Amino acid sequence: MPTNLPAEAQAKLAKYQEARTIEEKIKALEEALPLIPDHKGTEKMRAQLKTTLAKLRKELERKKSTKVSRTDVFAFRKEGAATVVLLGAANSGKSTFLRAVTNAKAEVSEYELTTTKPVPAMMFYEDAGIQIVELPAVITSKLEETPFASRSLAAARTADLIVIMVDGANDPVQQFEKIVETLSDSGMALGVKNYEITVEKKDSGGIRLVVFGKFRDSYDELKQQLNQIGIRNAVVKIYGEAGIDEVVEEVLRPLVFKKAVVALGRSDRCQPENLNILWRRVEQMNLPLFTLSQLNPDSYRKMGERIFQQLELIRIYTQKDGVVNRKPVVLKKGTTVGELAEVIHREIAKELKYAKVWGKSVKIQGQQVGPSHVLMDGDTVELFV
Repeated sequence: MPTNLPAEAQAKLAKYQEARTIEEKIKALEEALPLIPDHKGTEKMRAQLKTTLAKLRKELERKKSTKVSRTDVFAFRKEGAATVVLLGAANSGKSTFLRAVTNAKAEVSEYELTTTKPVPAMMFYEDAGIQIVELPAVITSKLEETPFASRSLAAARTADLIVIMVDGANDPVQQFEKIVETLSDSGMALGVKNYEITVEKKDSGGIRLVVFGKFRDSYDELKQQLNQIGIRNAVVKIYGEAGIDEVVEEVLRPLVFKKAVVALGRSDRCQPENLNILWRRVEQMNLPLFTLSQLNPDSYRKMGERIFQQLELIRIYTQKDGVVNRKPVVLKKGTTVGELAEVIHREIAKELKYAKVWGKSVKIQGQQVGPSHVLMDGDTVELFV
């Protein structure tokens, strides 16, 4: 149990909660940290605050170094069923992958930083179009951030899936760790978030905890932690399983969780020891790892298939009067007949009586189902109003 903080430290942390700009947040933390006693009881909190402060400083530094011109060369229009970005180190094989799975004529060179702006292209998995965007490298082969890092990270933040690309011929483990660190500094975490936390600040009532799942720690310790970082009245709602660390992180600097896969370019030139270490590290983070090599062209096709699977999309074919539209409606896994109708037209959804479905989601082909029926990839659906 952490000890009580001095009143001066609590006042500075309360200012952090009220801060609106990065500069204000940095100033509040810089003033608060020297006022927090350095001993066993405050060790964890000091570490969290120092990490938050370091990330805020890096974020501010990136924003200051970014020059915005009248013509934004980093702007690209999202197309297709989903947007996947290739984010990685210089010469990690991003352009090679883009050329292999799309019709893009991306420039491939032995020189670093050949790509200076996003290169969007379309990959087709059977009938579904997925936008693949090659982003300029975020780190060099020497693990230094590139001039494009902040803009590439901002683009990755809006993507449906991030493909982290590392170079098998140039210490892929260190490259991977550096990219993960860079993403974290930008407020992004990799993987699927298995909890949701909301902290609604109130004018009175103290700290109230509402749990729809499991809270790993004690209410009294949570209350003390929140009080000490400047929150005395709030409703904390937890969906899923979480503890104090996740709640405090949500308050100090919430992370955006992104779906991701890891791709090892030039895998044929990777040392077996490095490959084994990378496998273990990626497995710890519950991320899939793909090995790519120009000596095995089929490796690119297989990864294209897995990208579609990781996006958790389904292709639904609509039918009218027995004629099937071969251009599918691409939706999220778990979509119902009613939600499909809403996508097609709001009036159809309002007047929908039932649907007939052919495919994996029904036991009898042409089965009549209601709006709550959950569809599966490849289903054919005819709506009746």
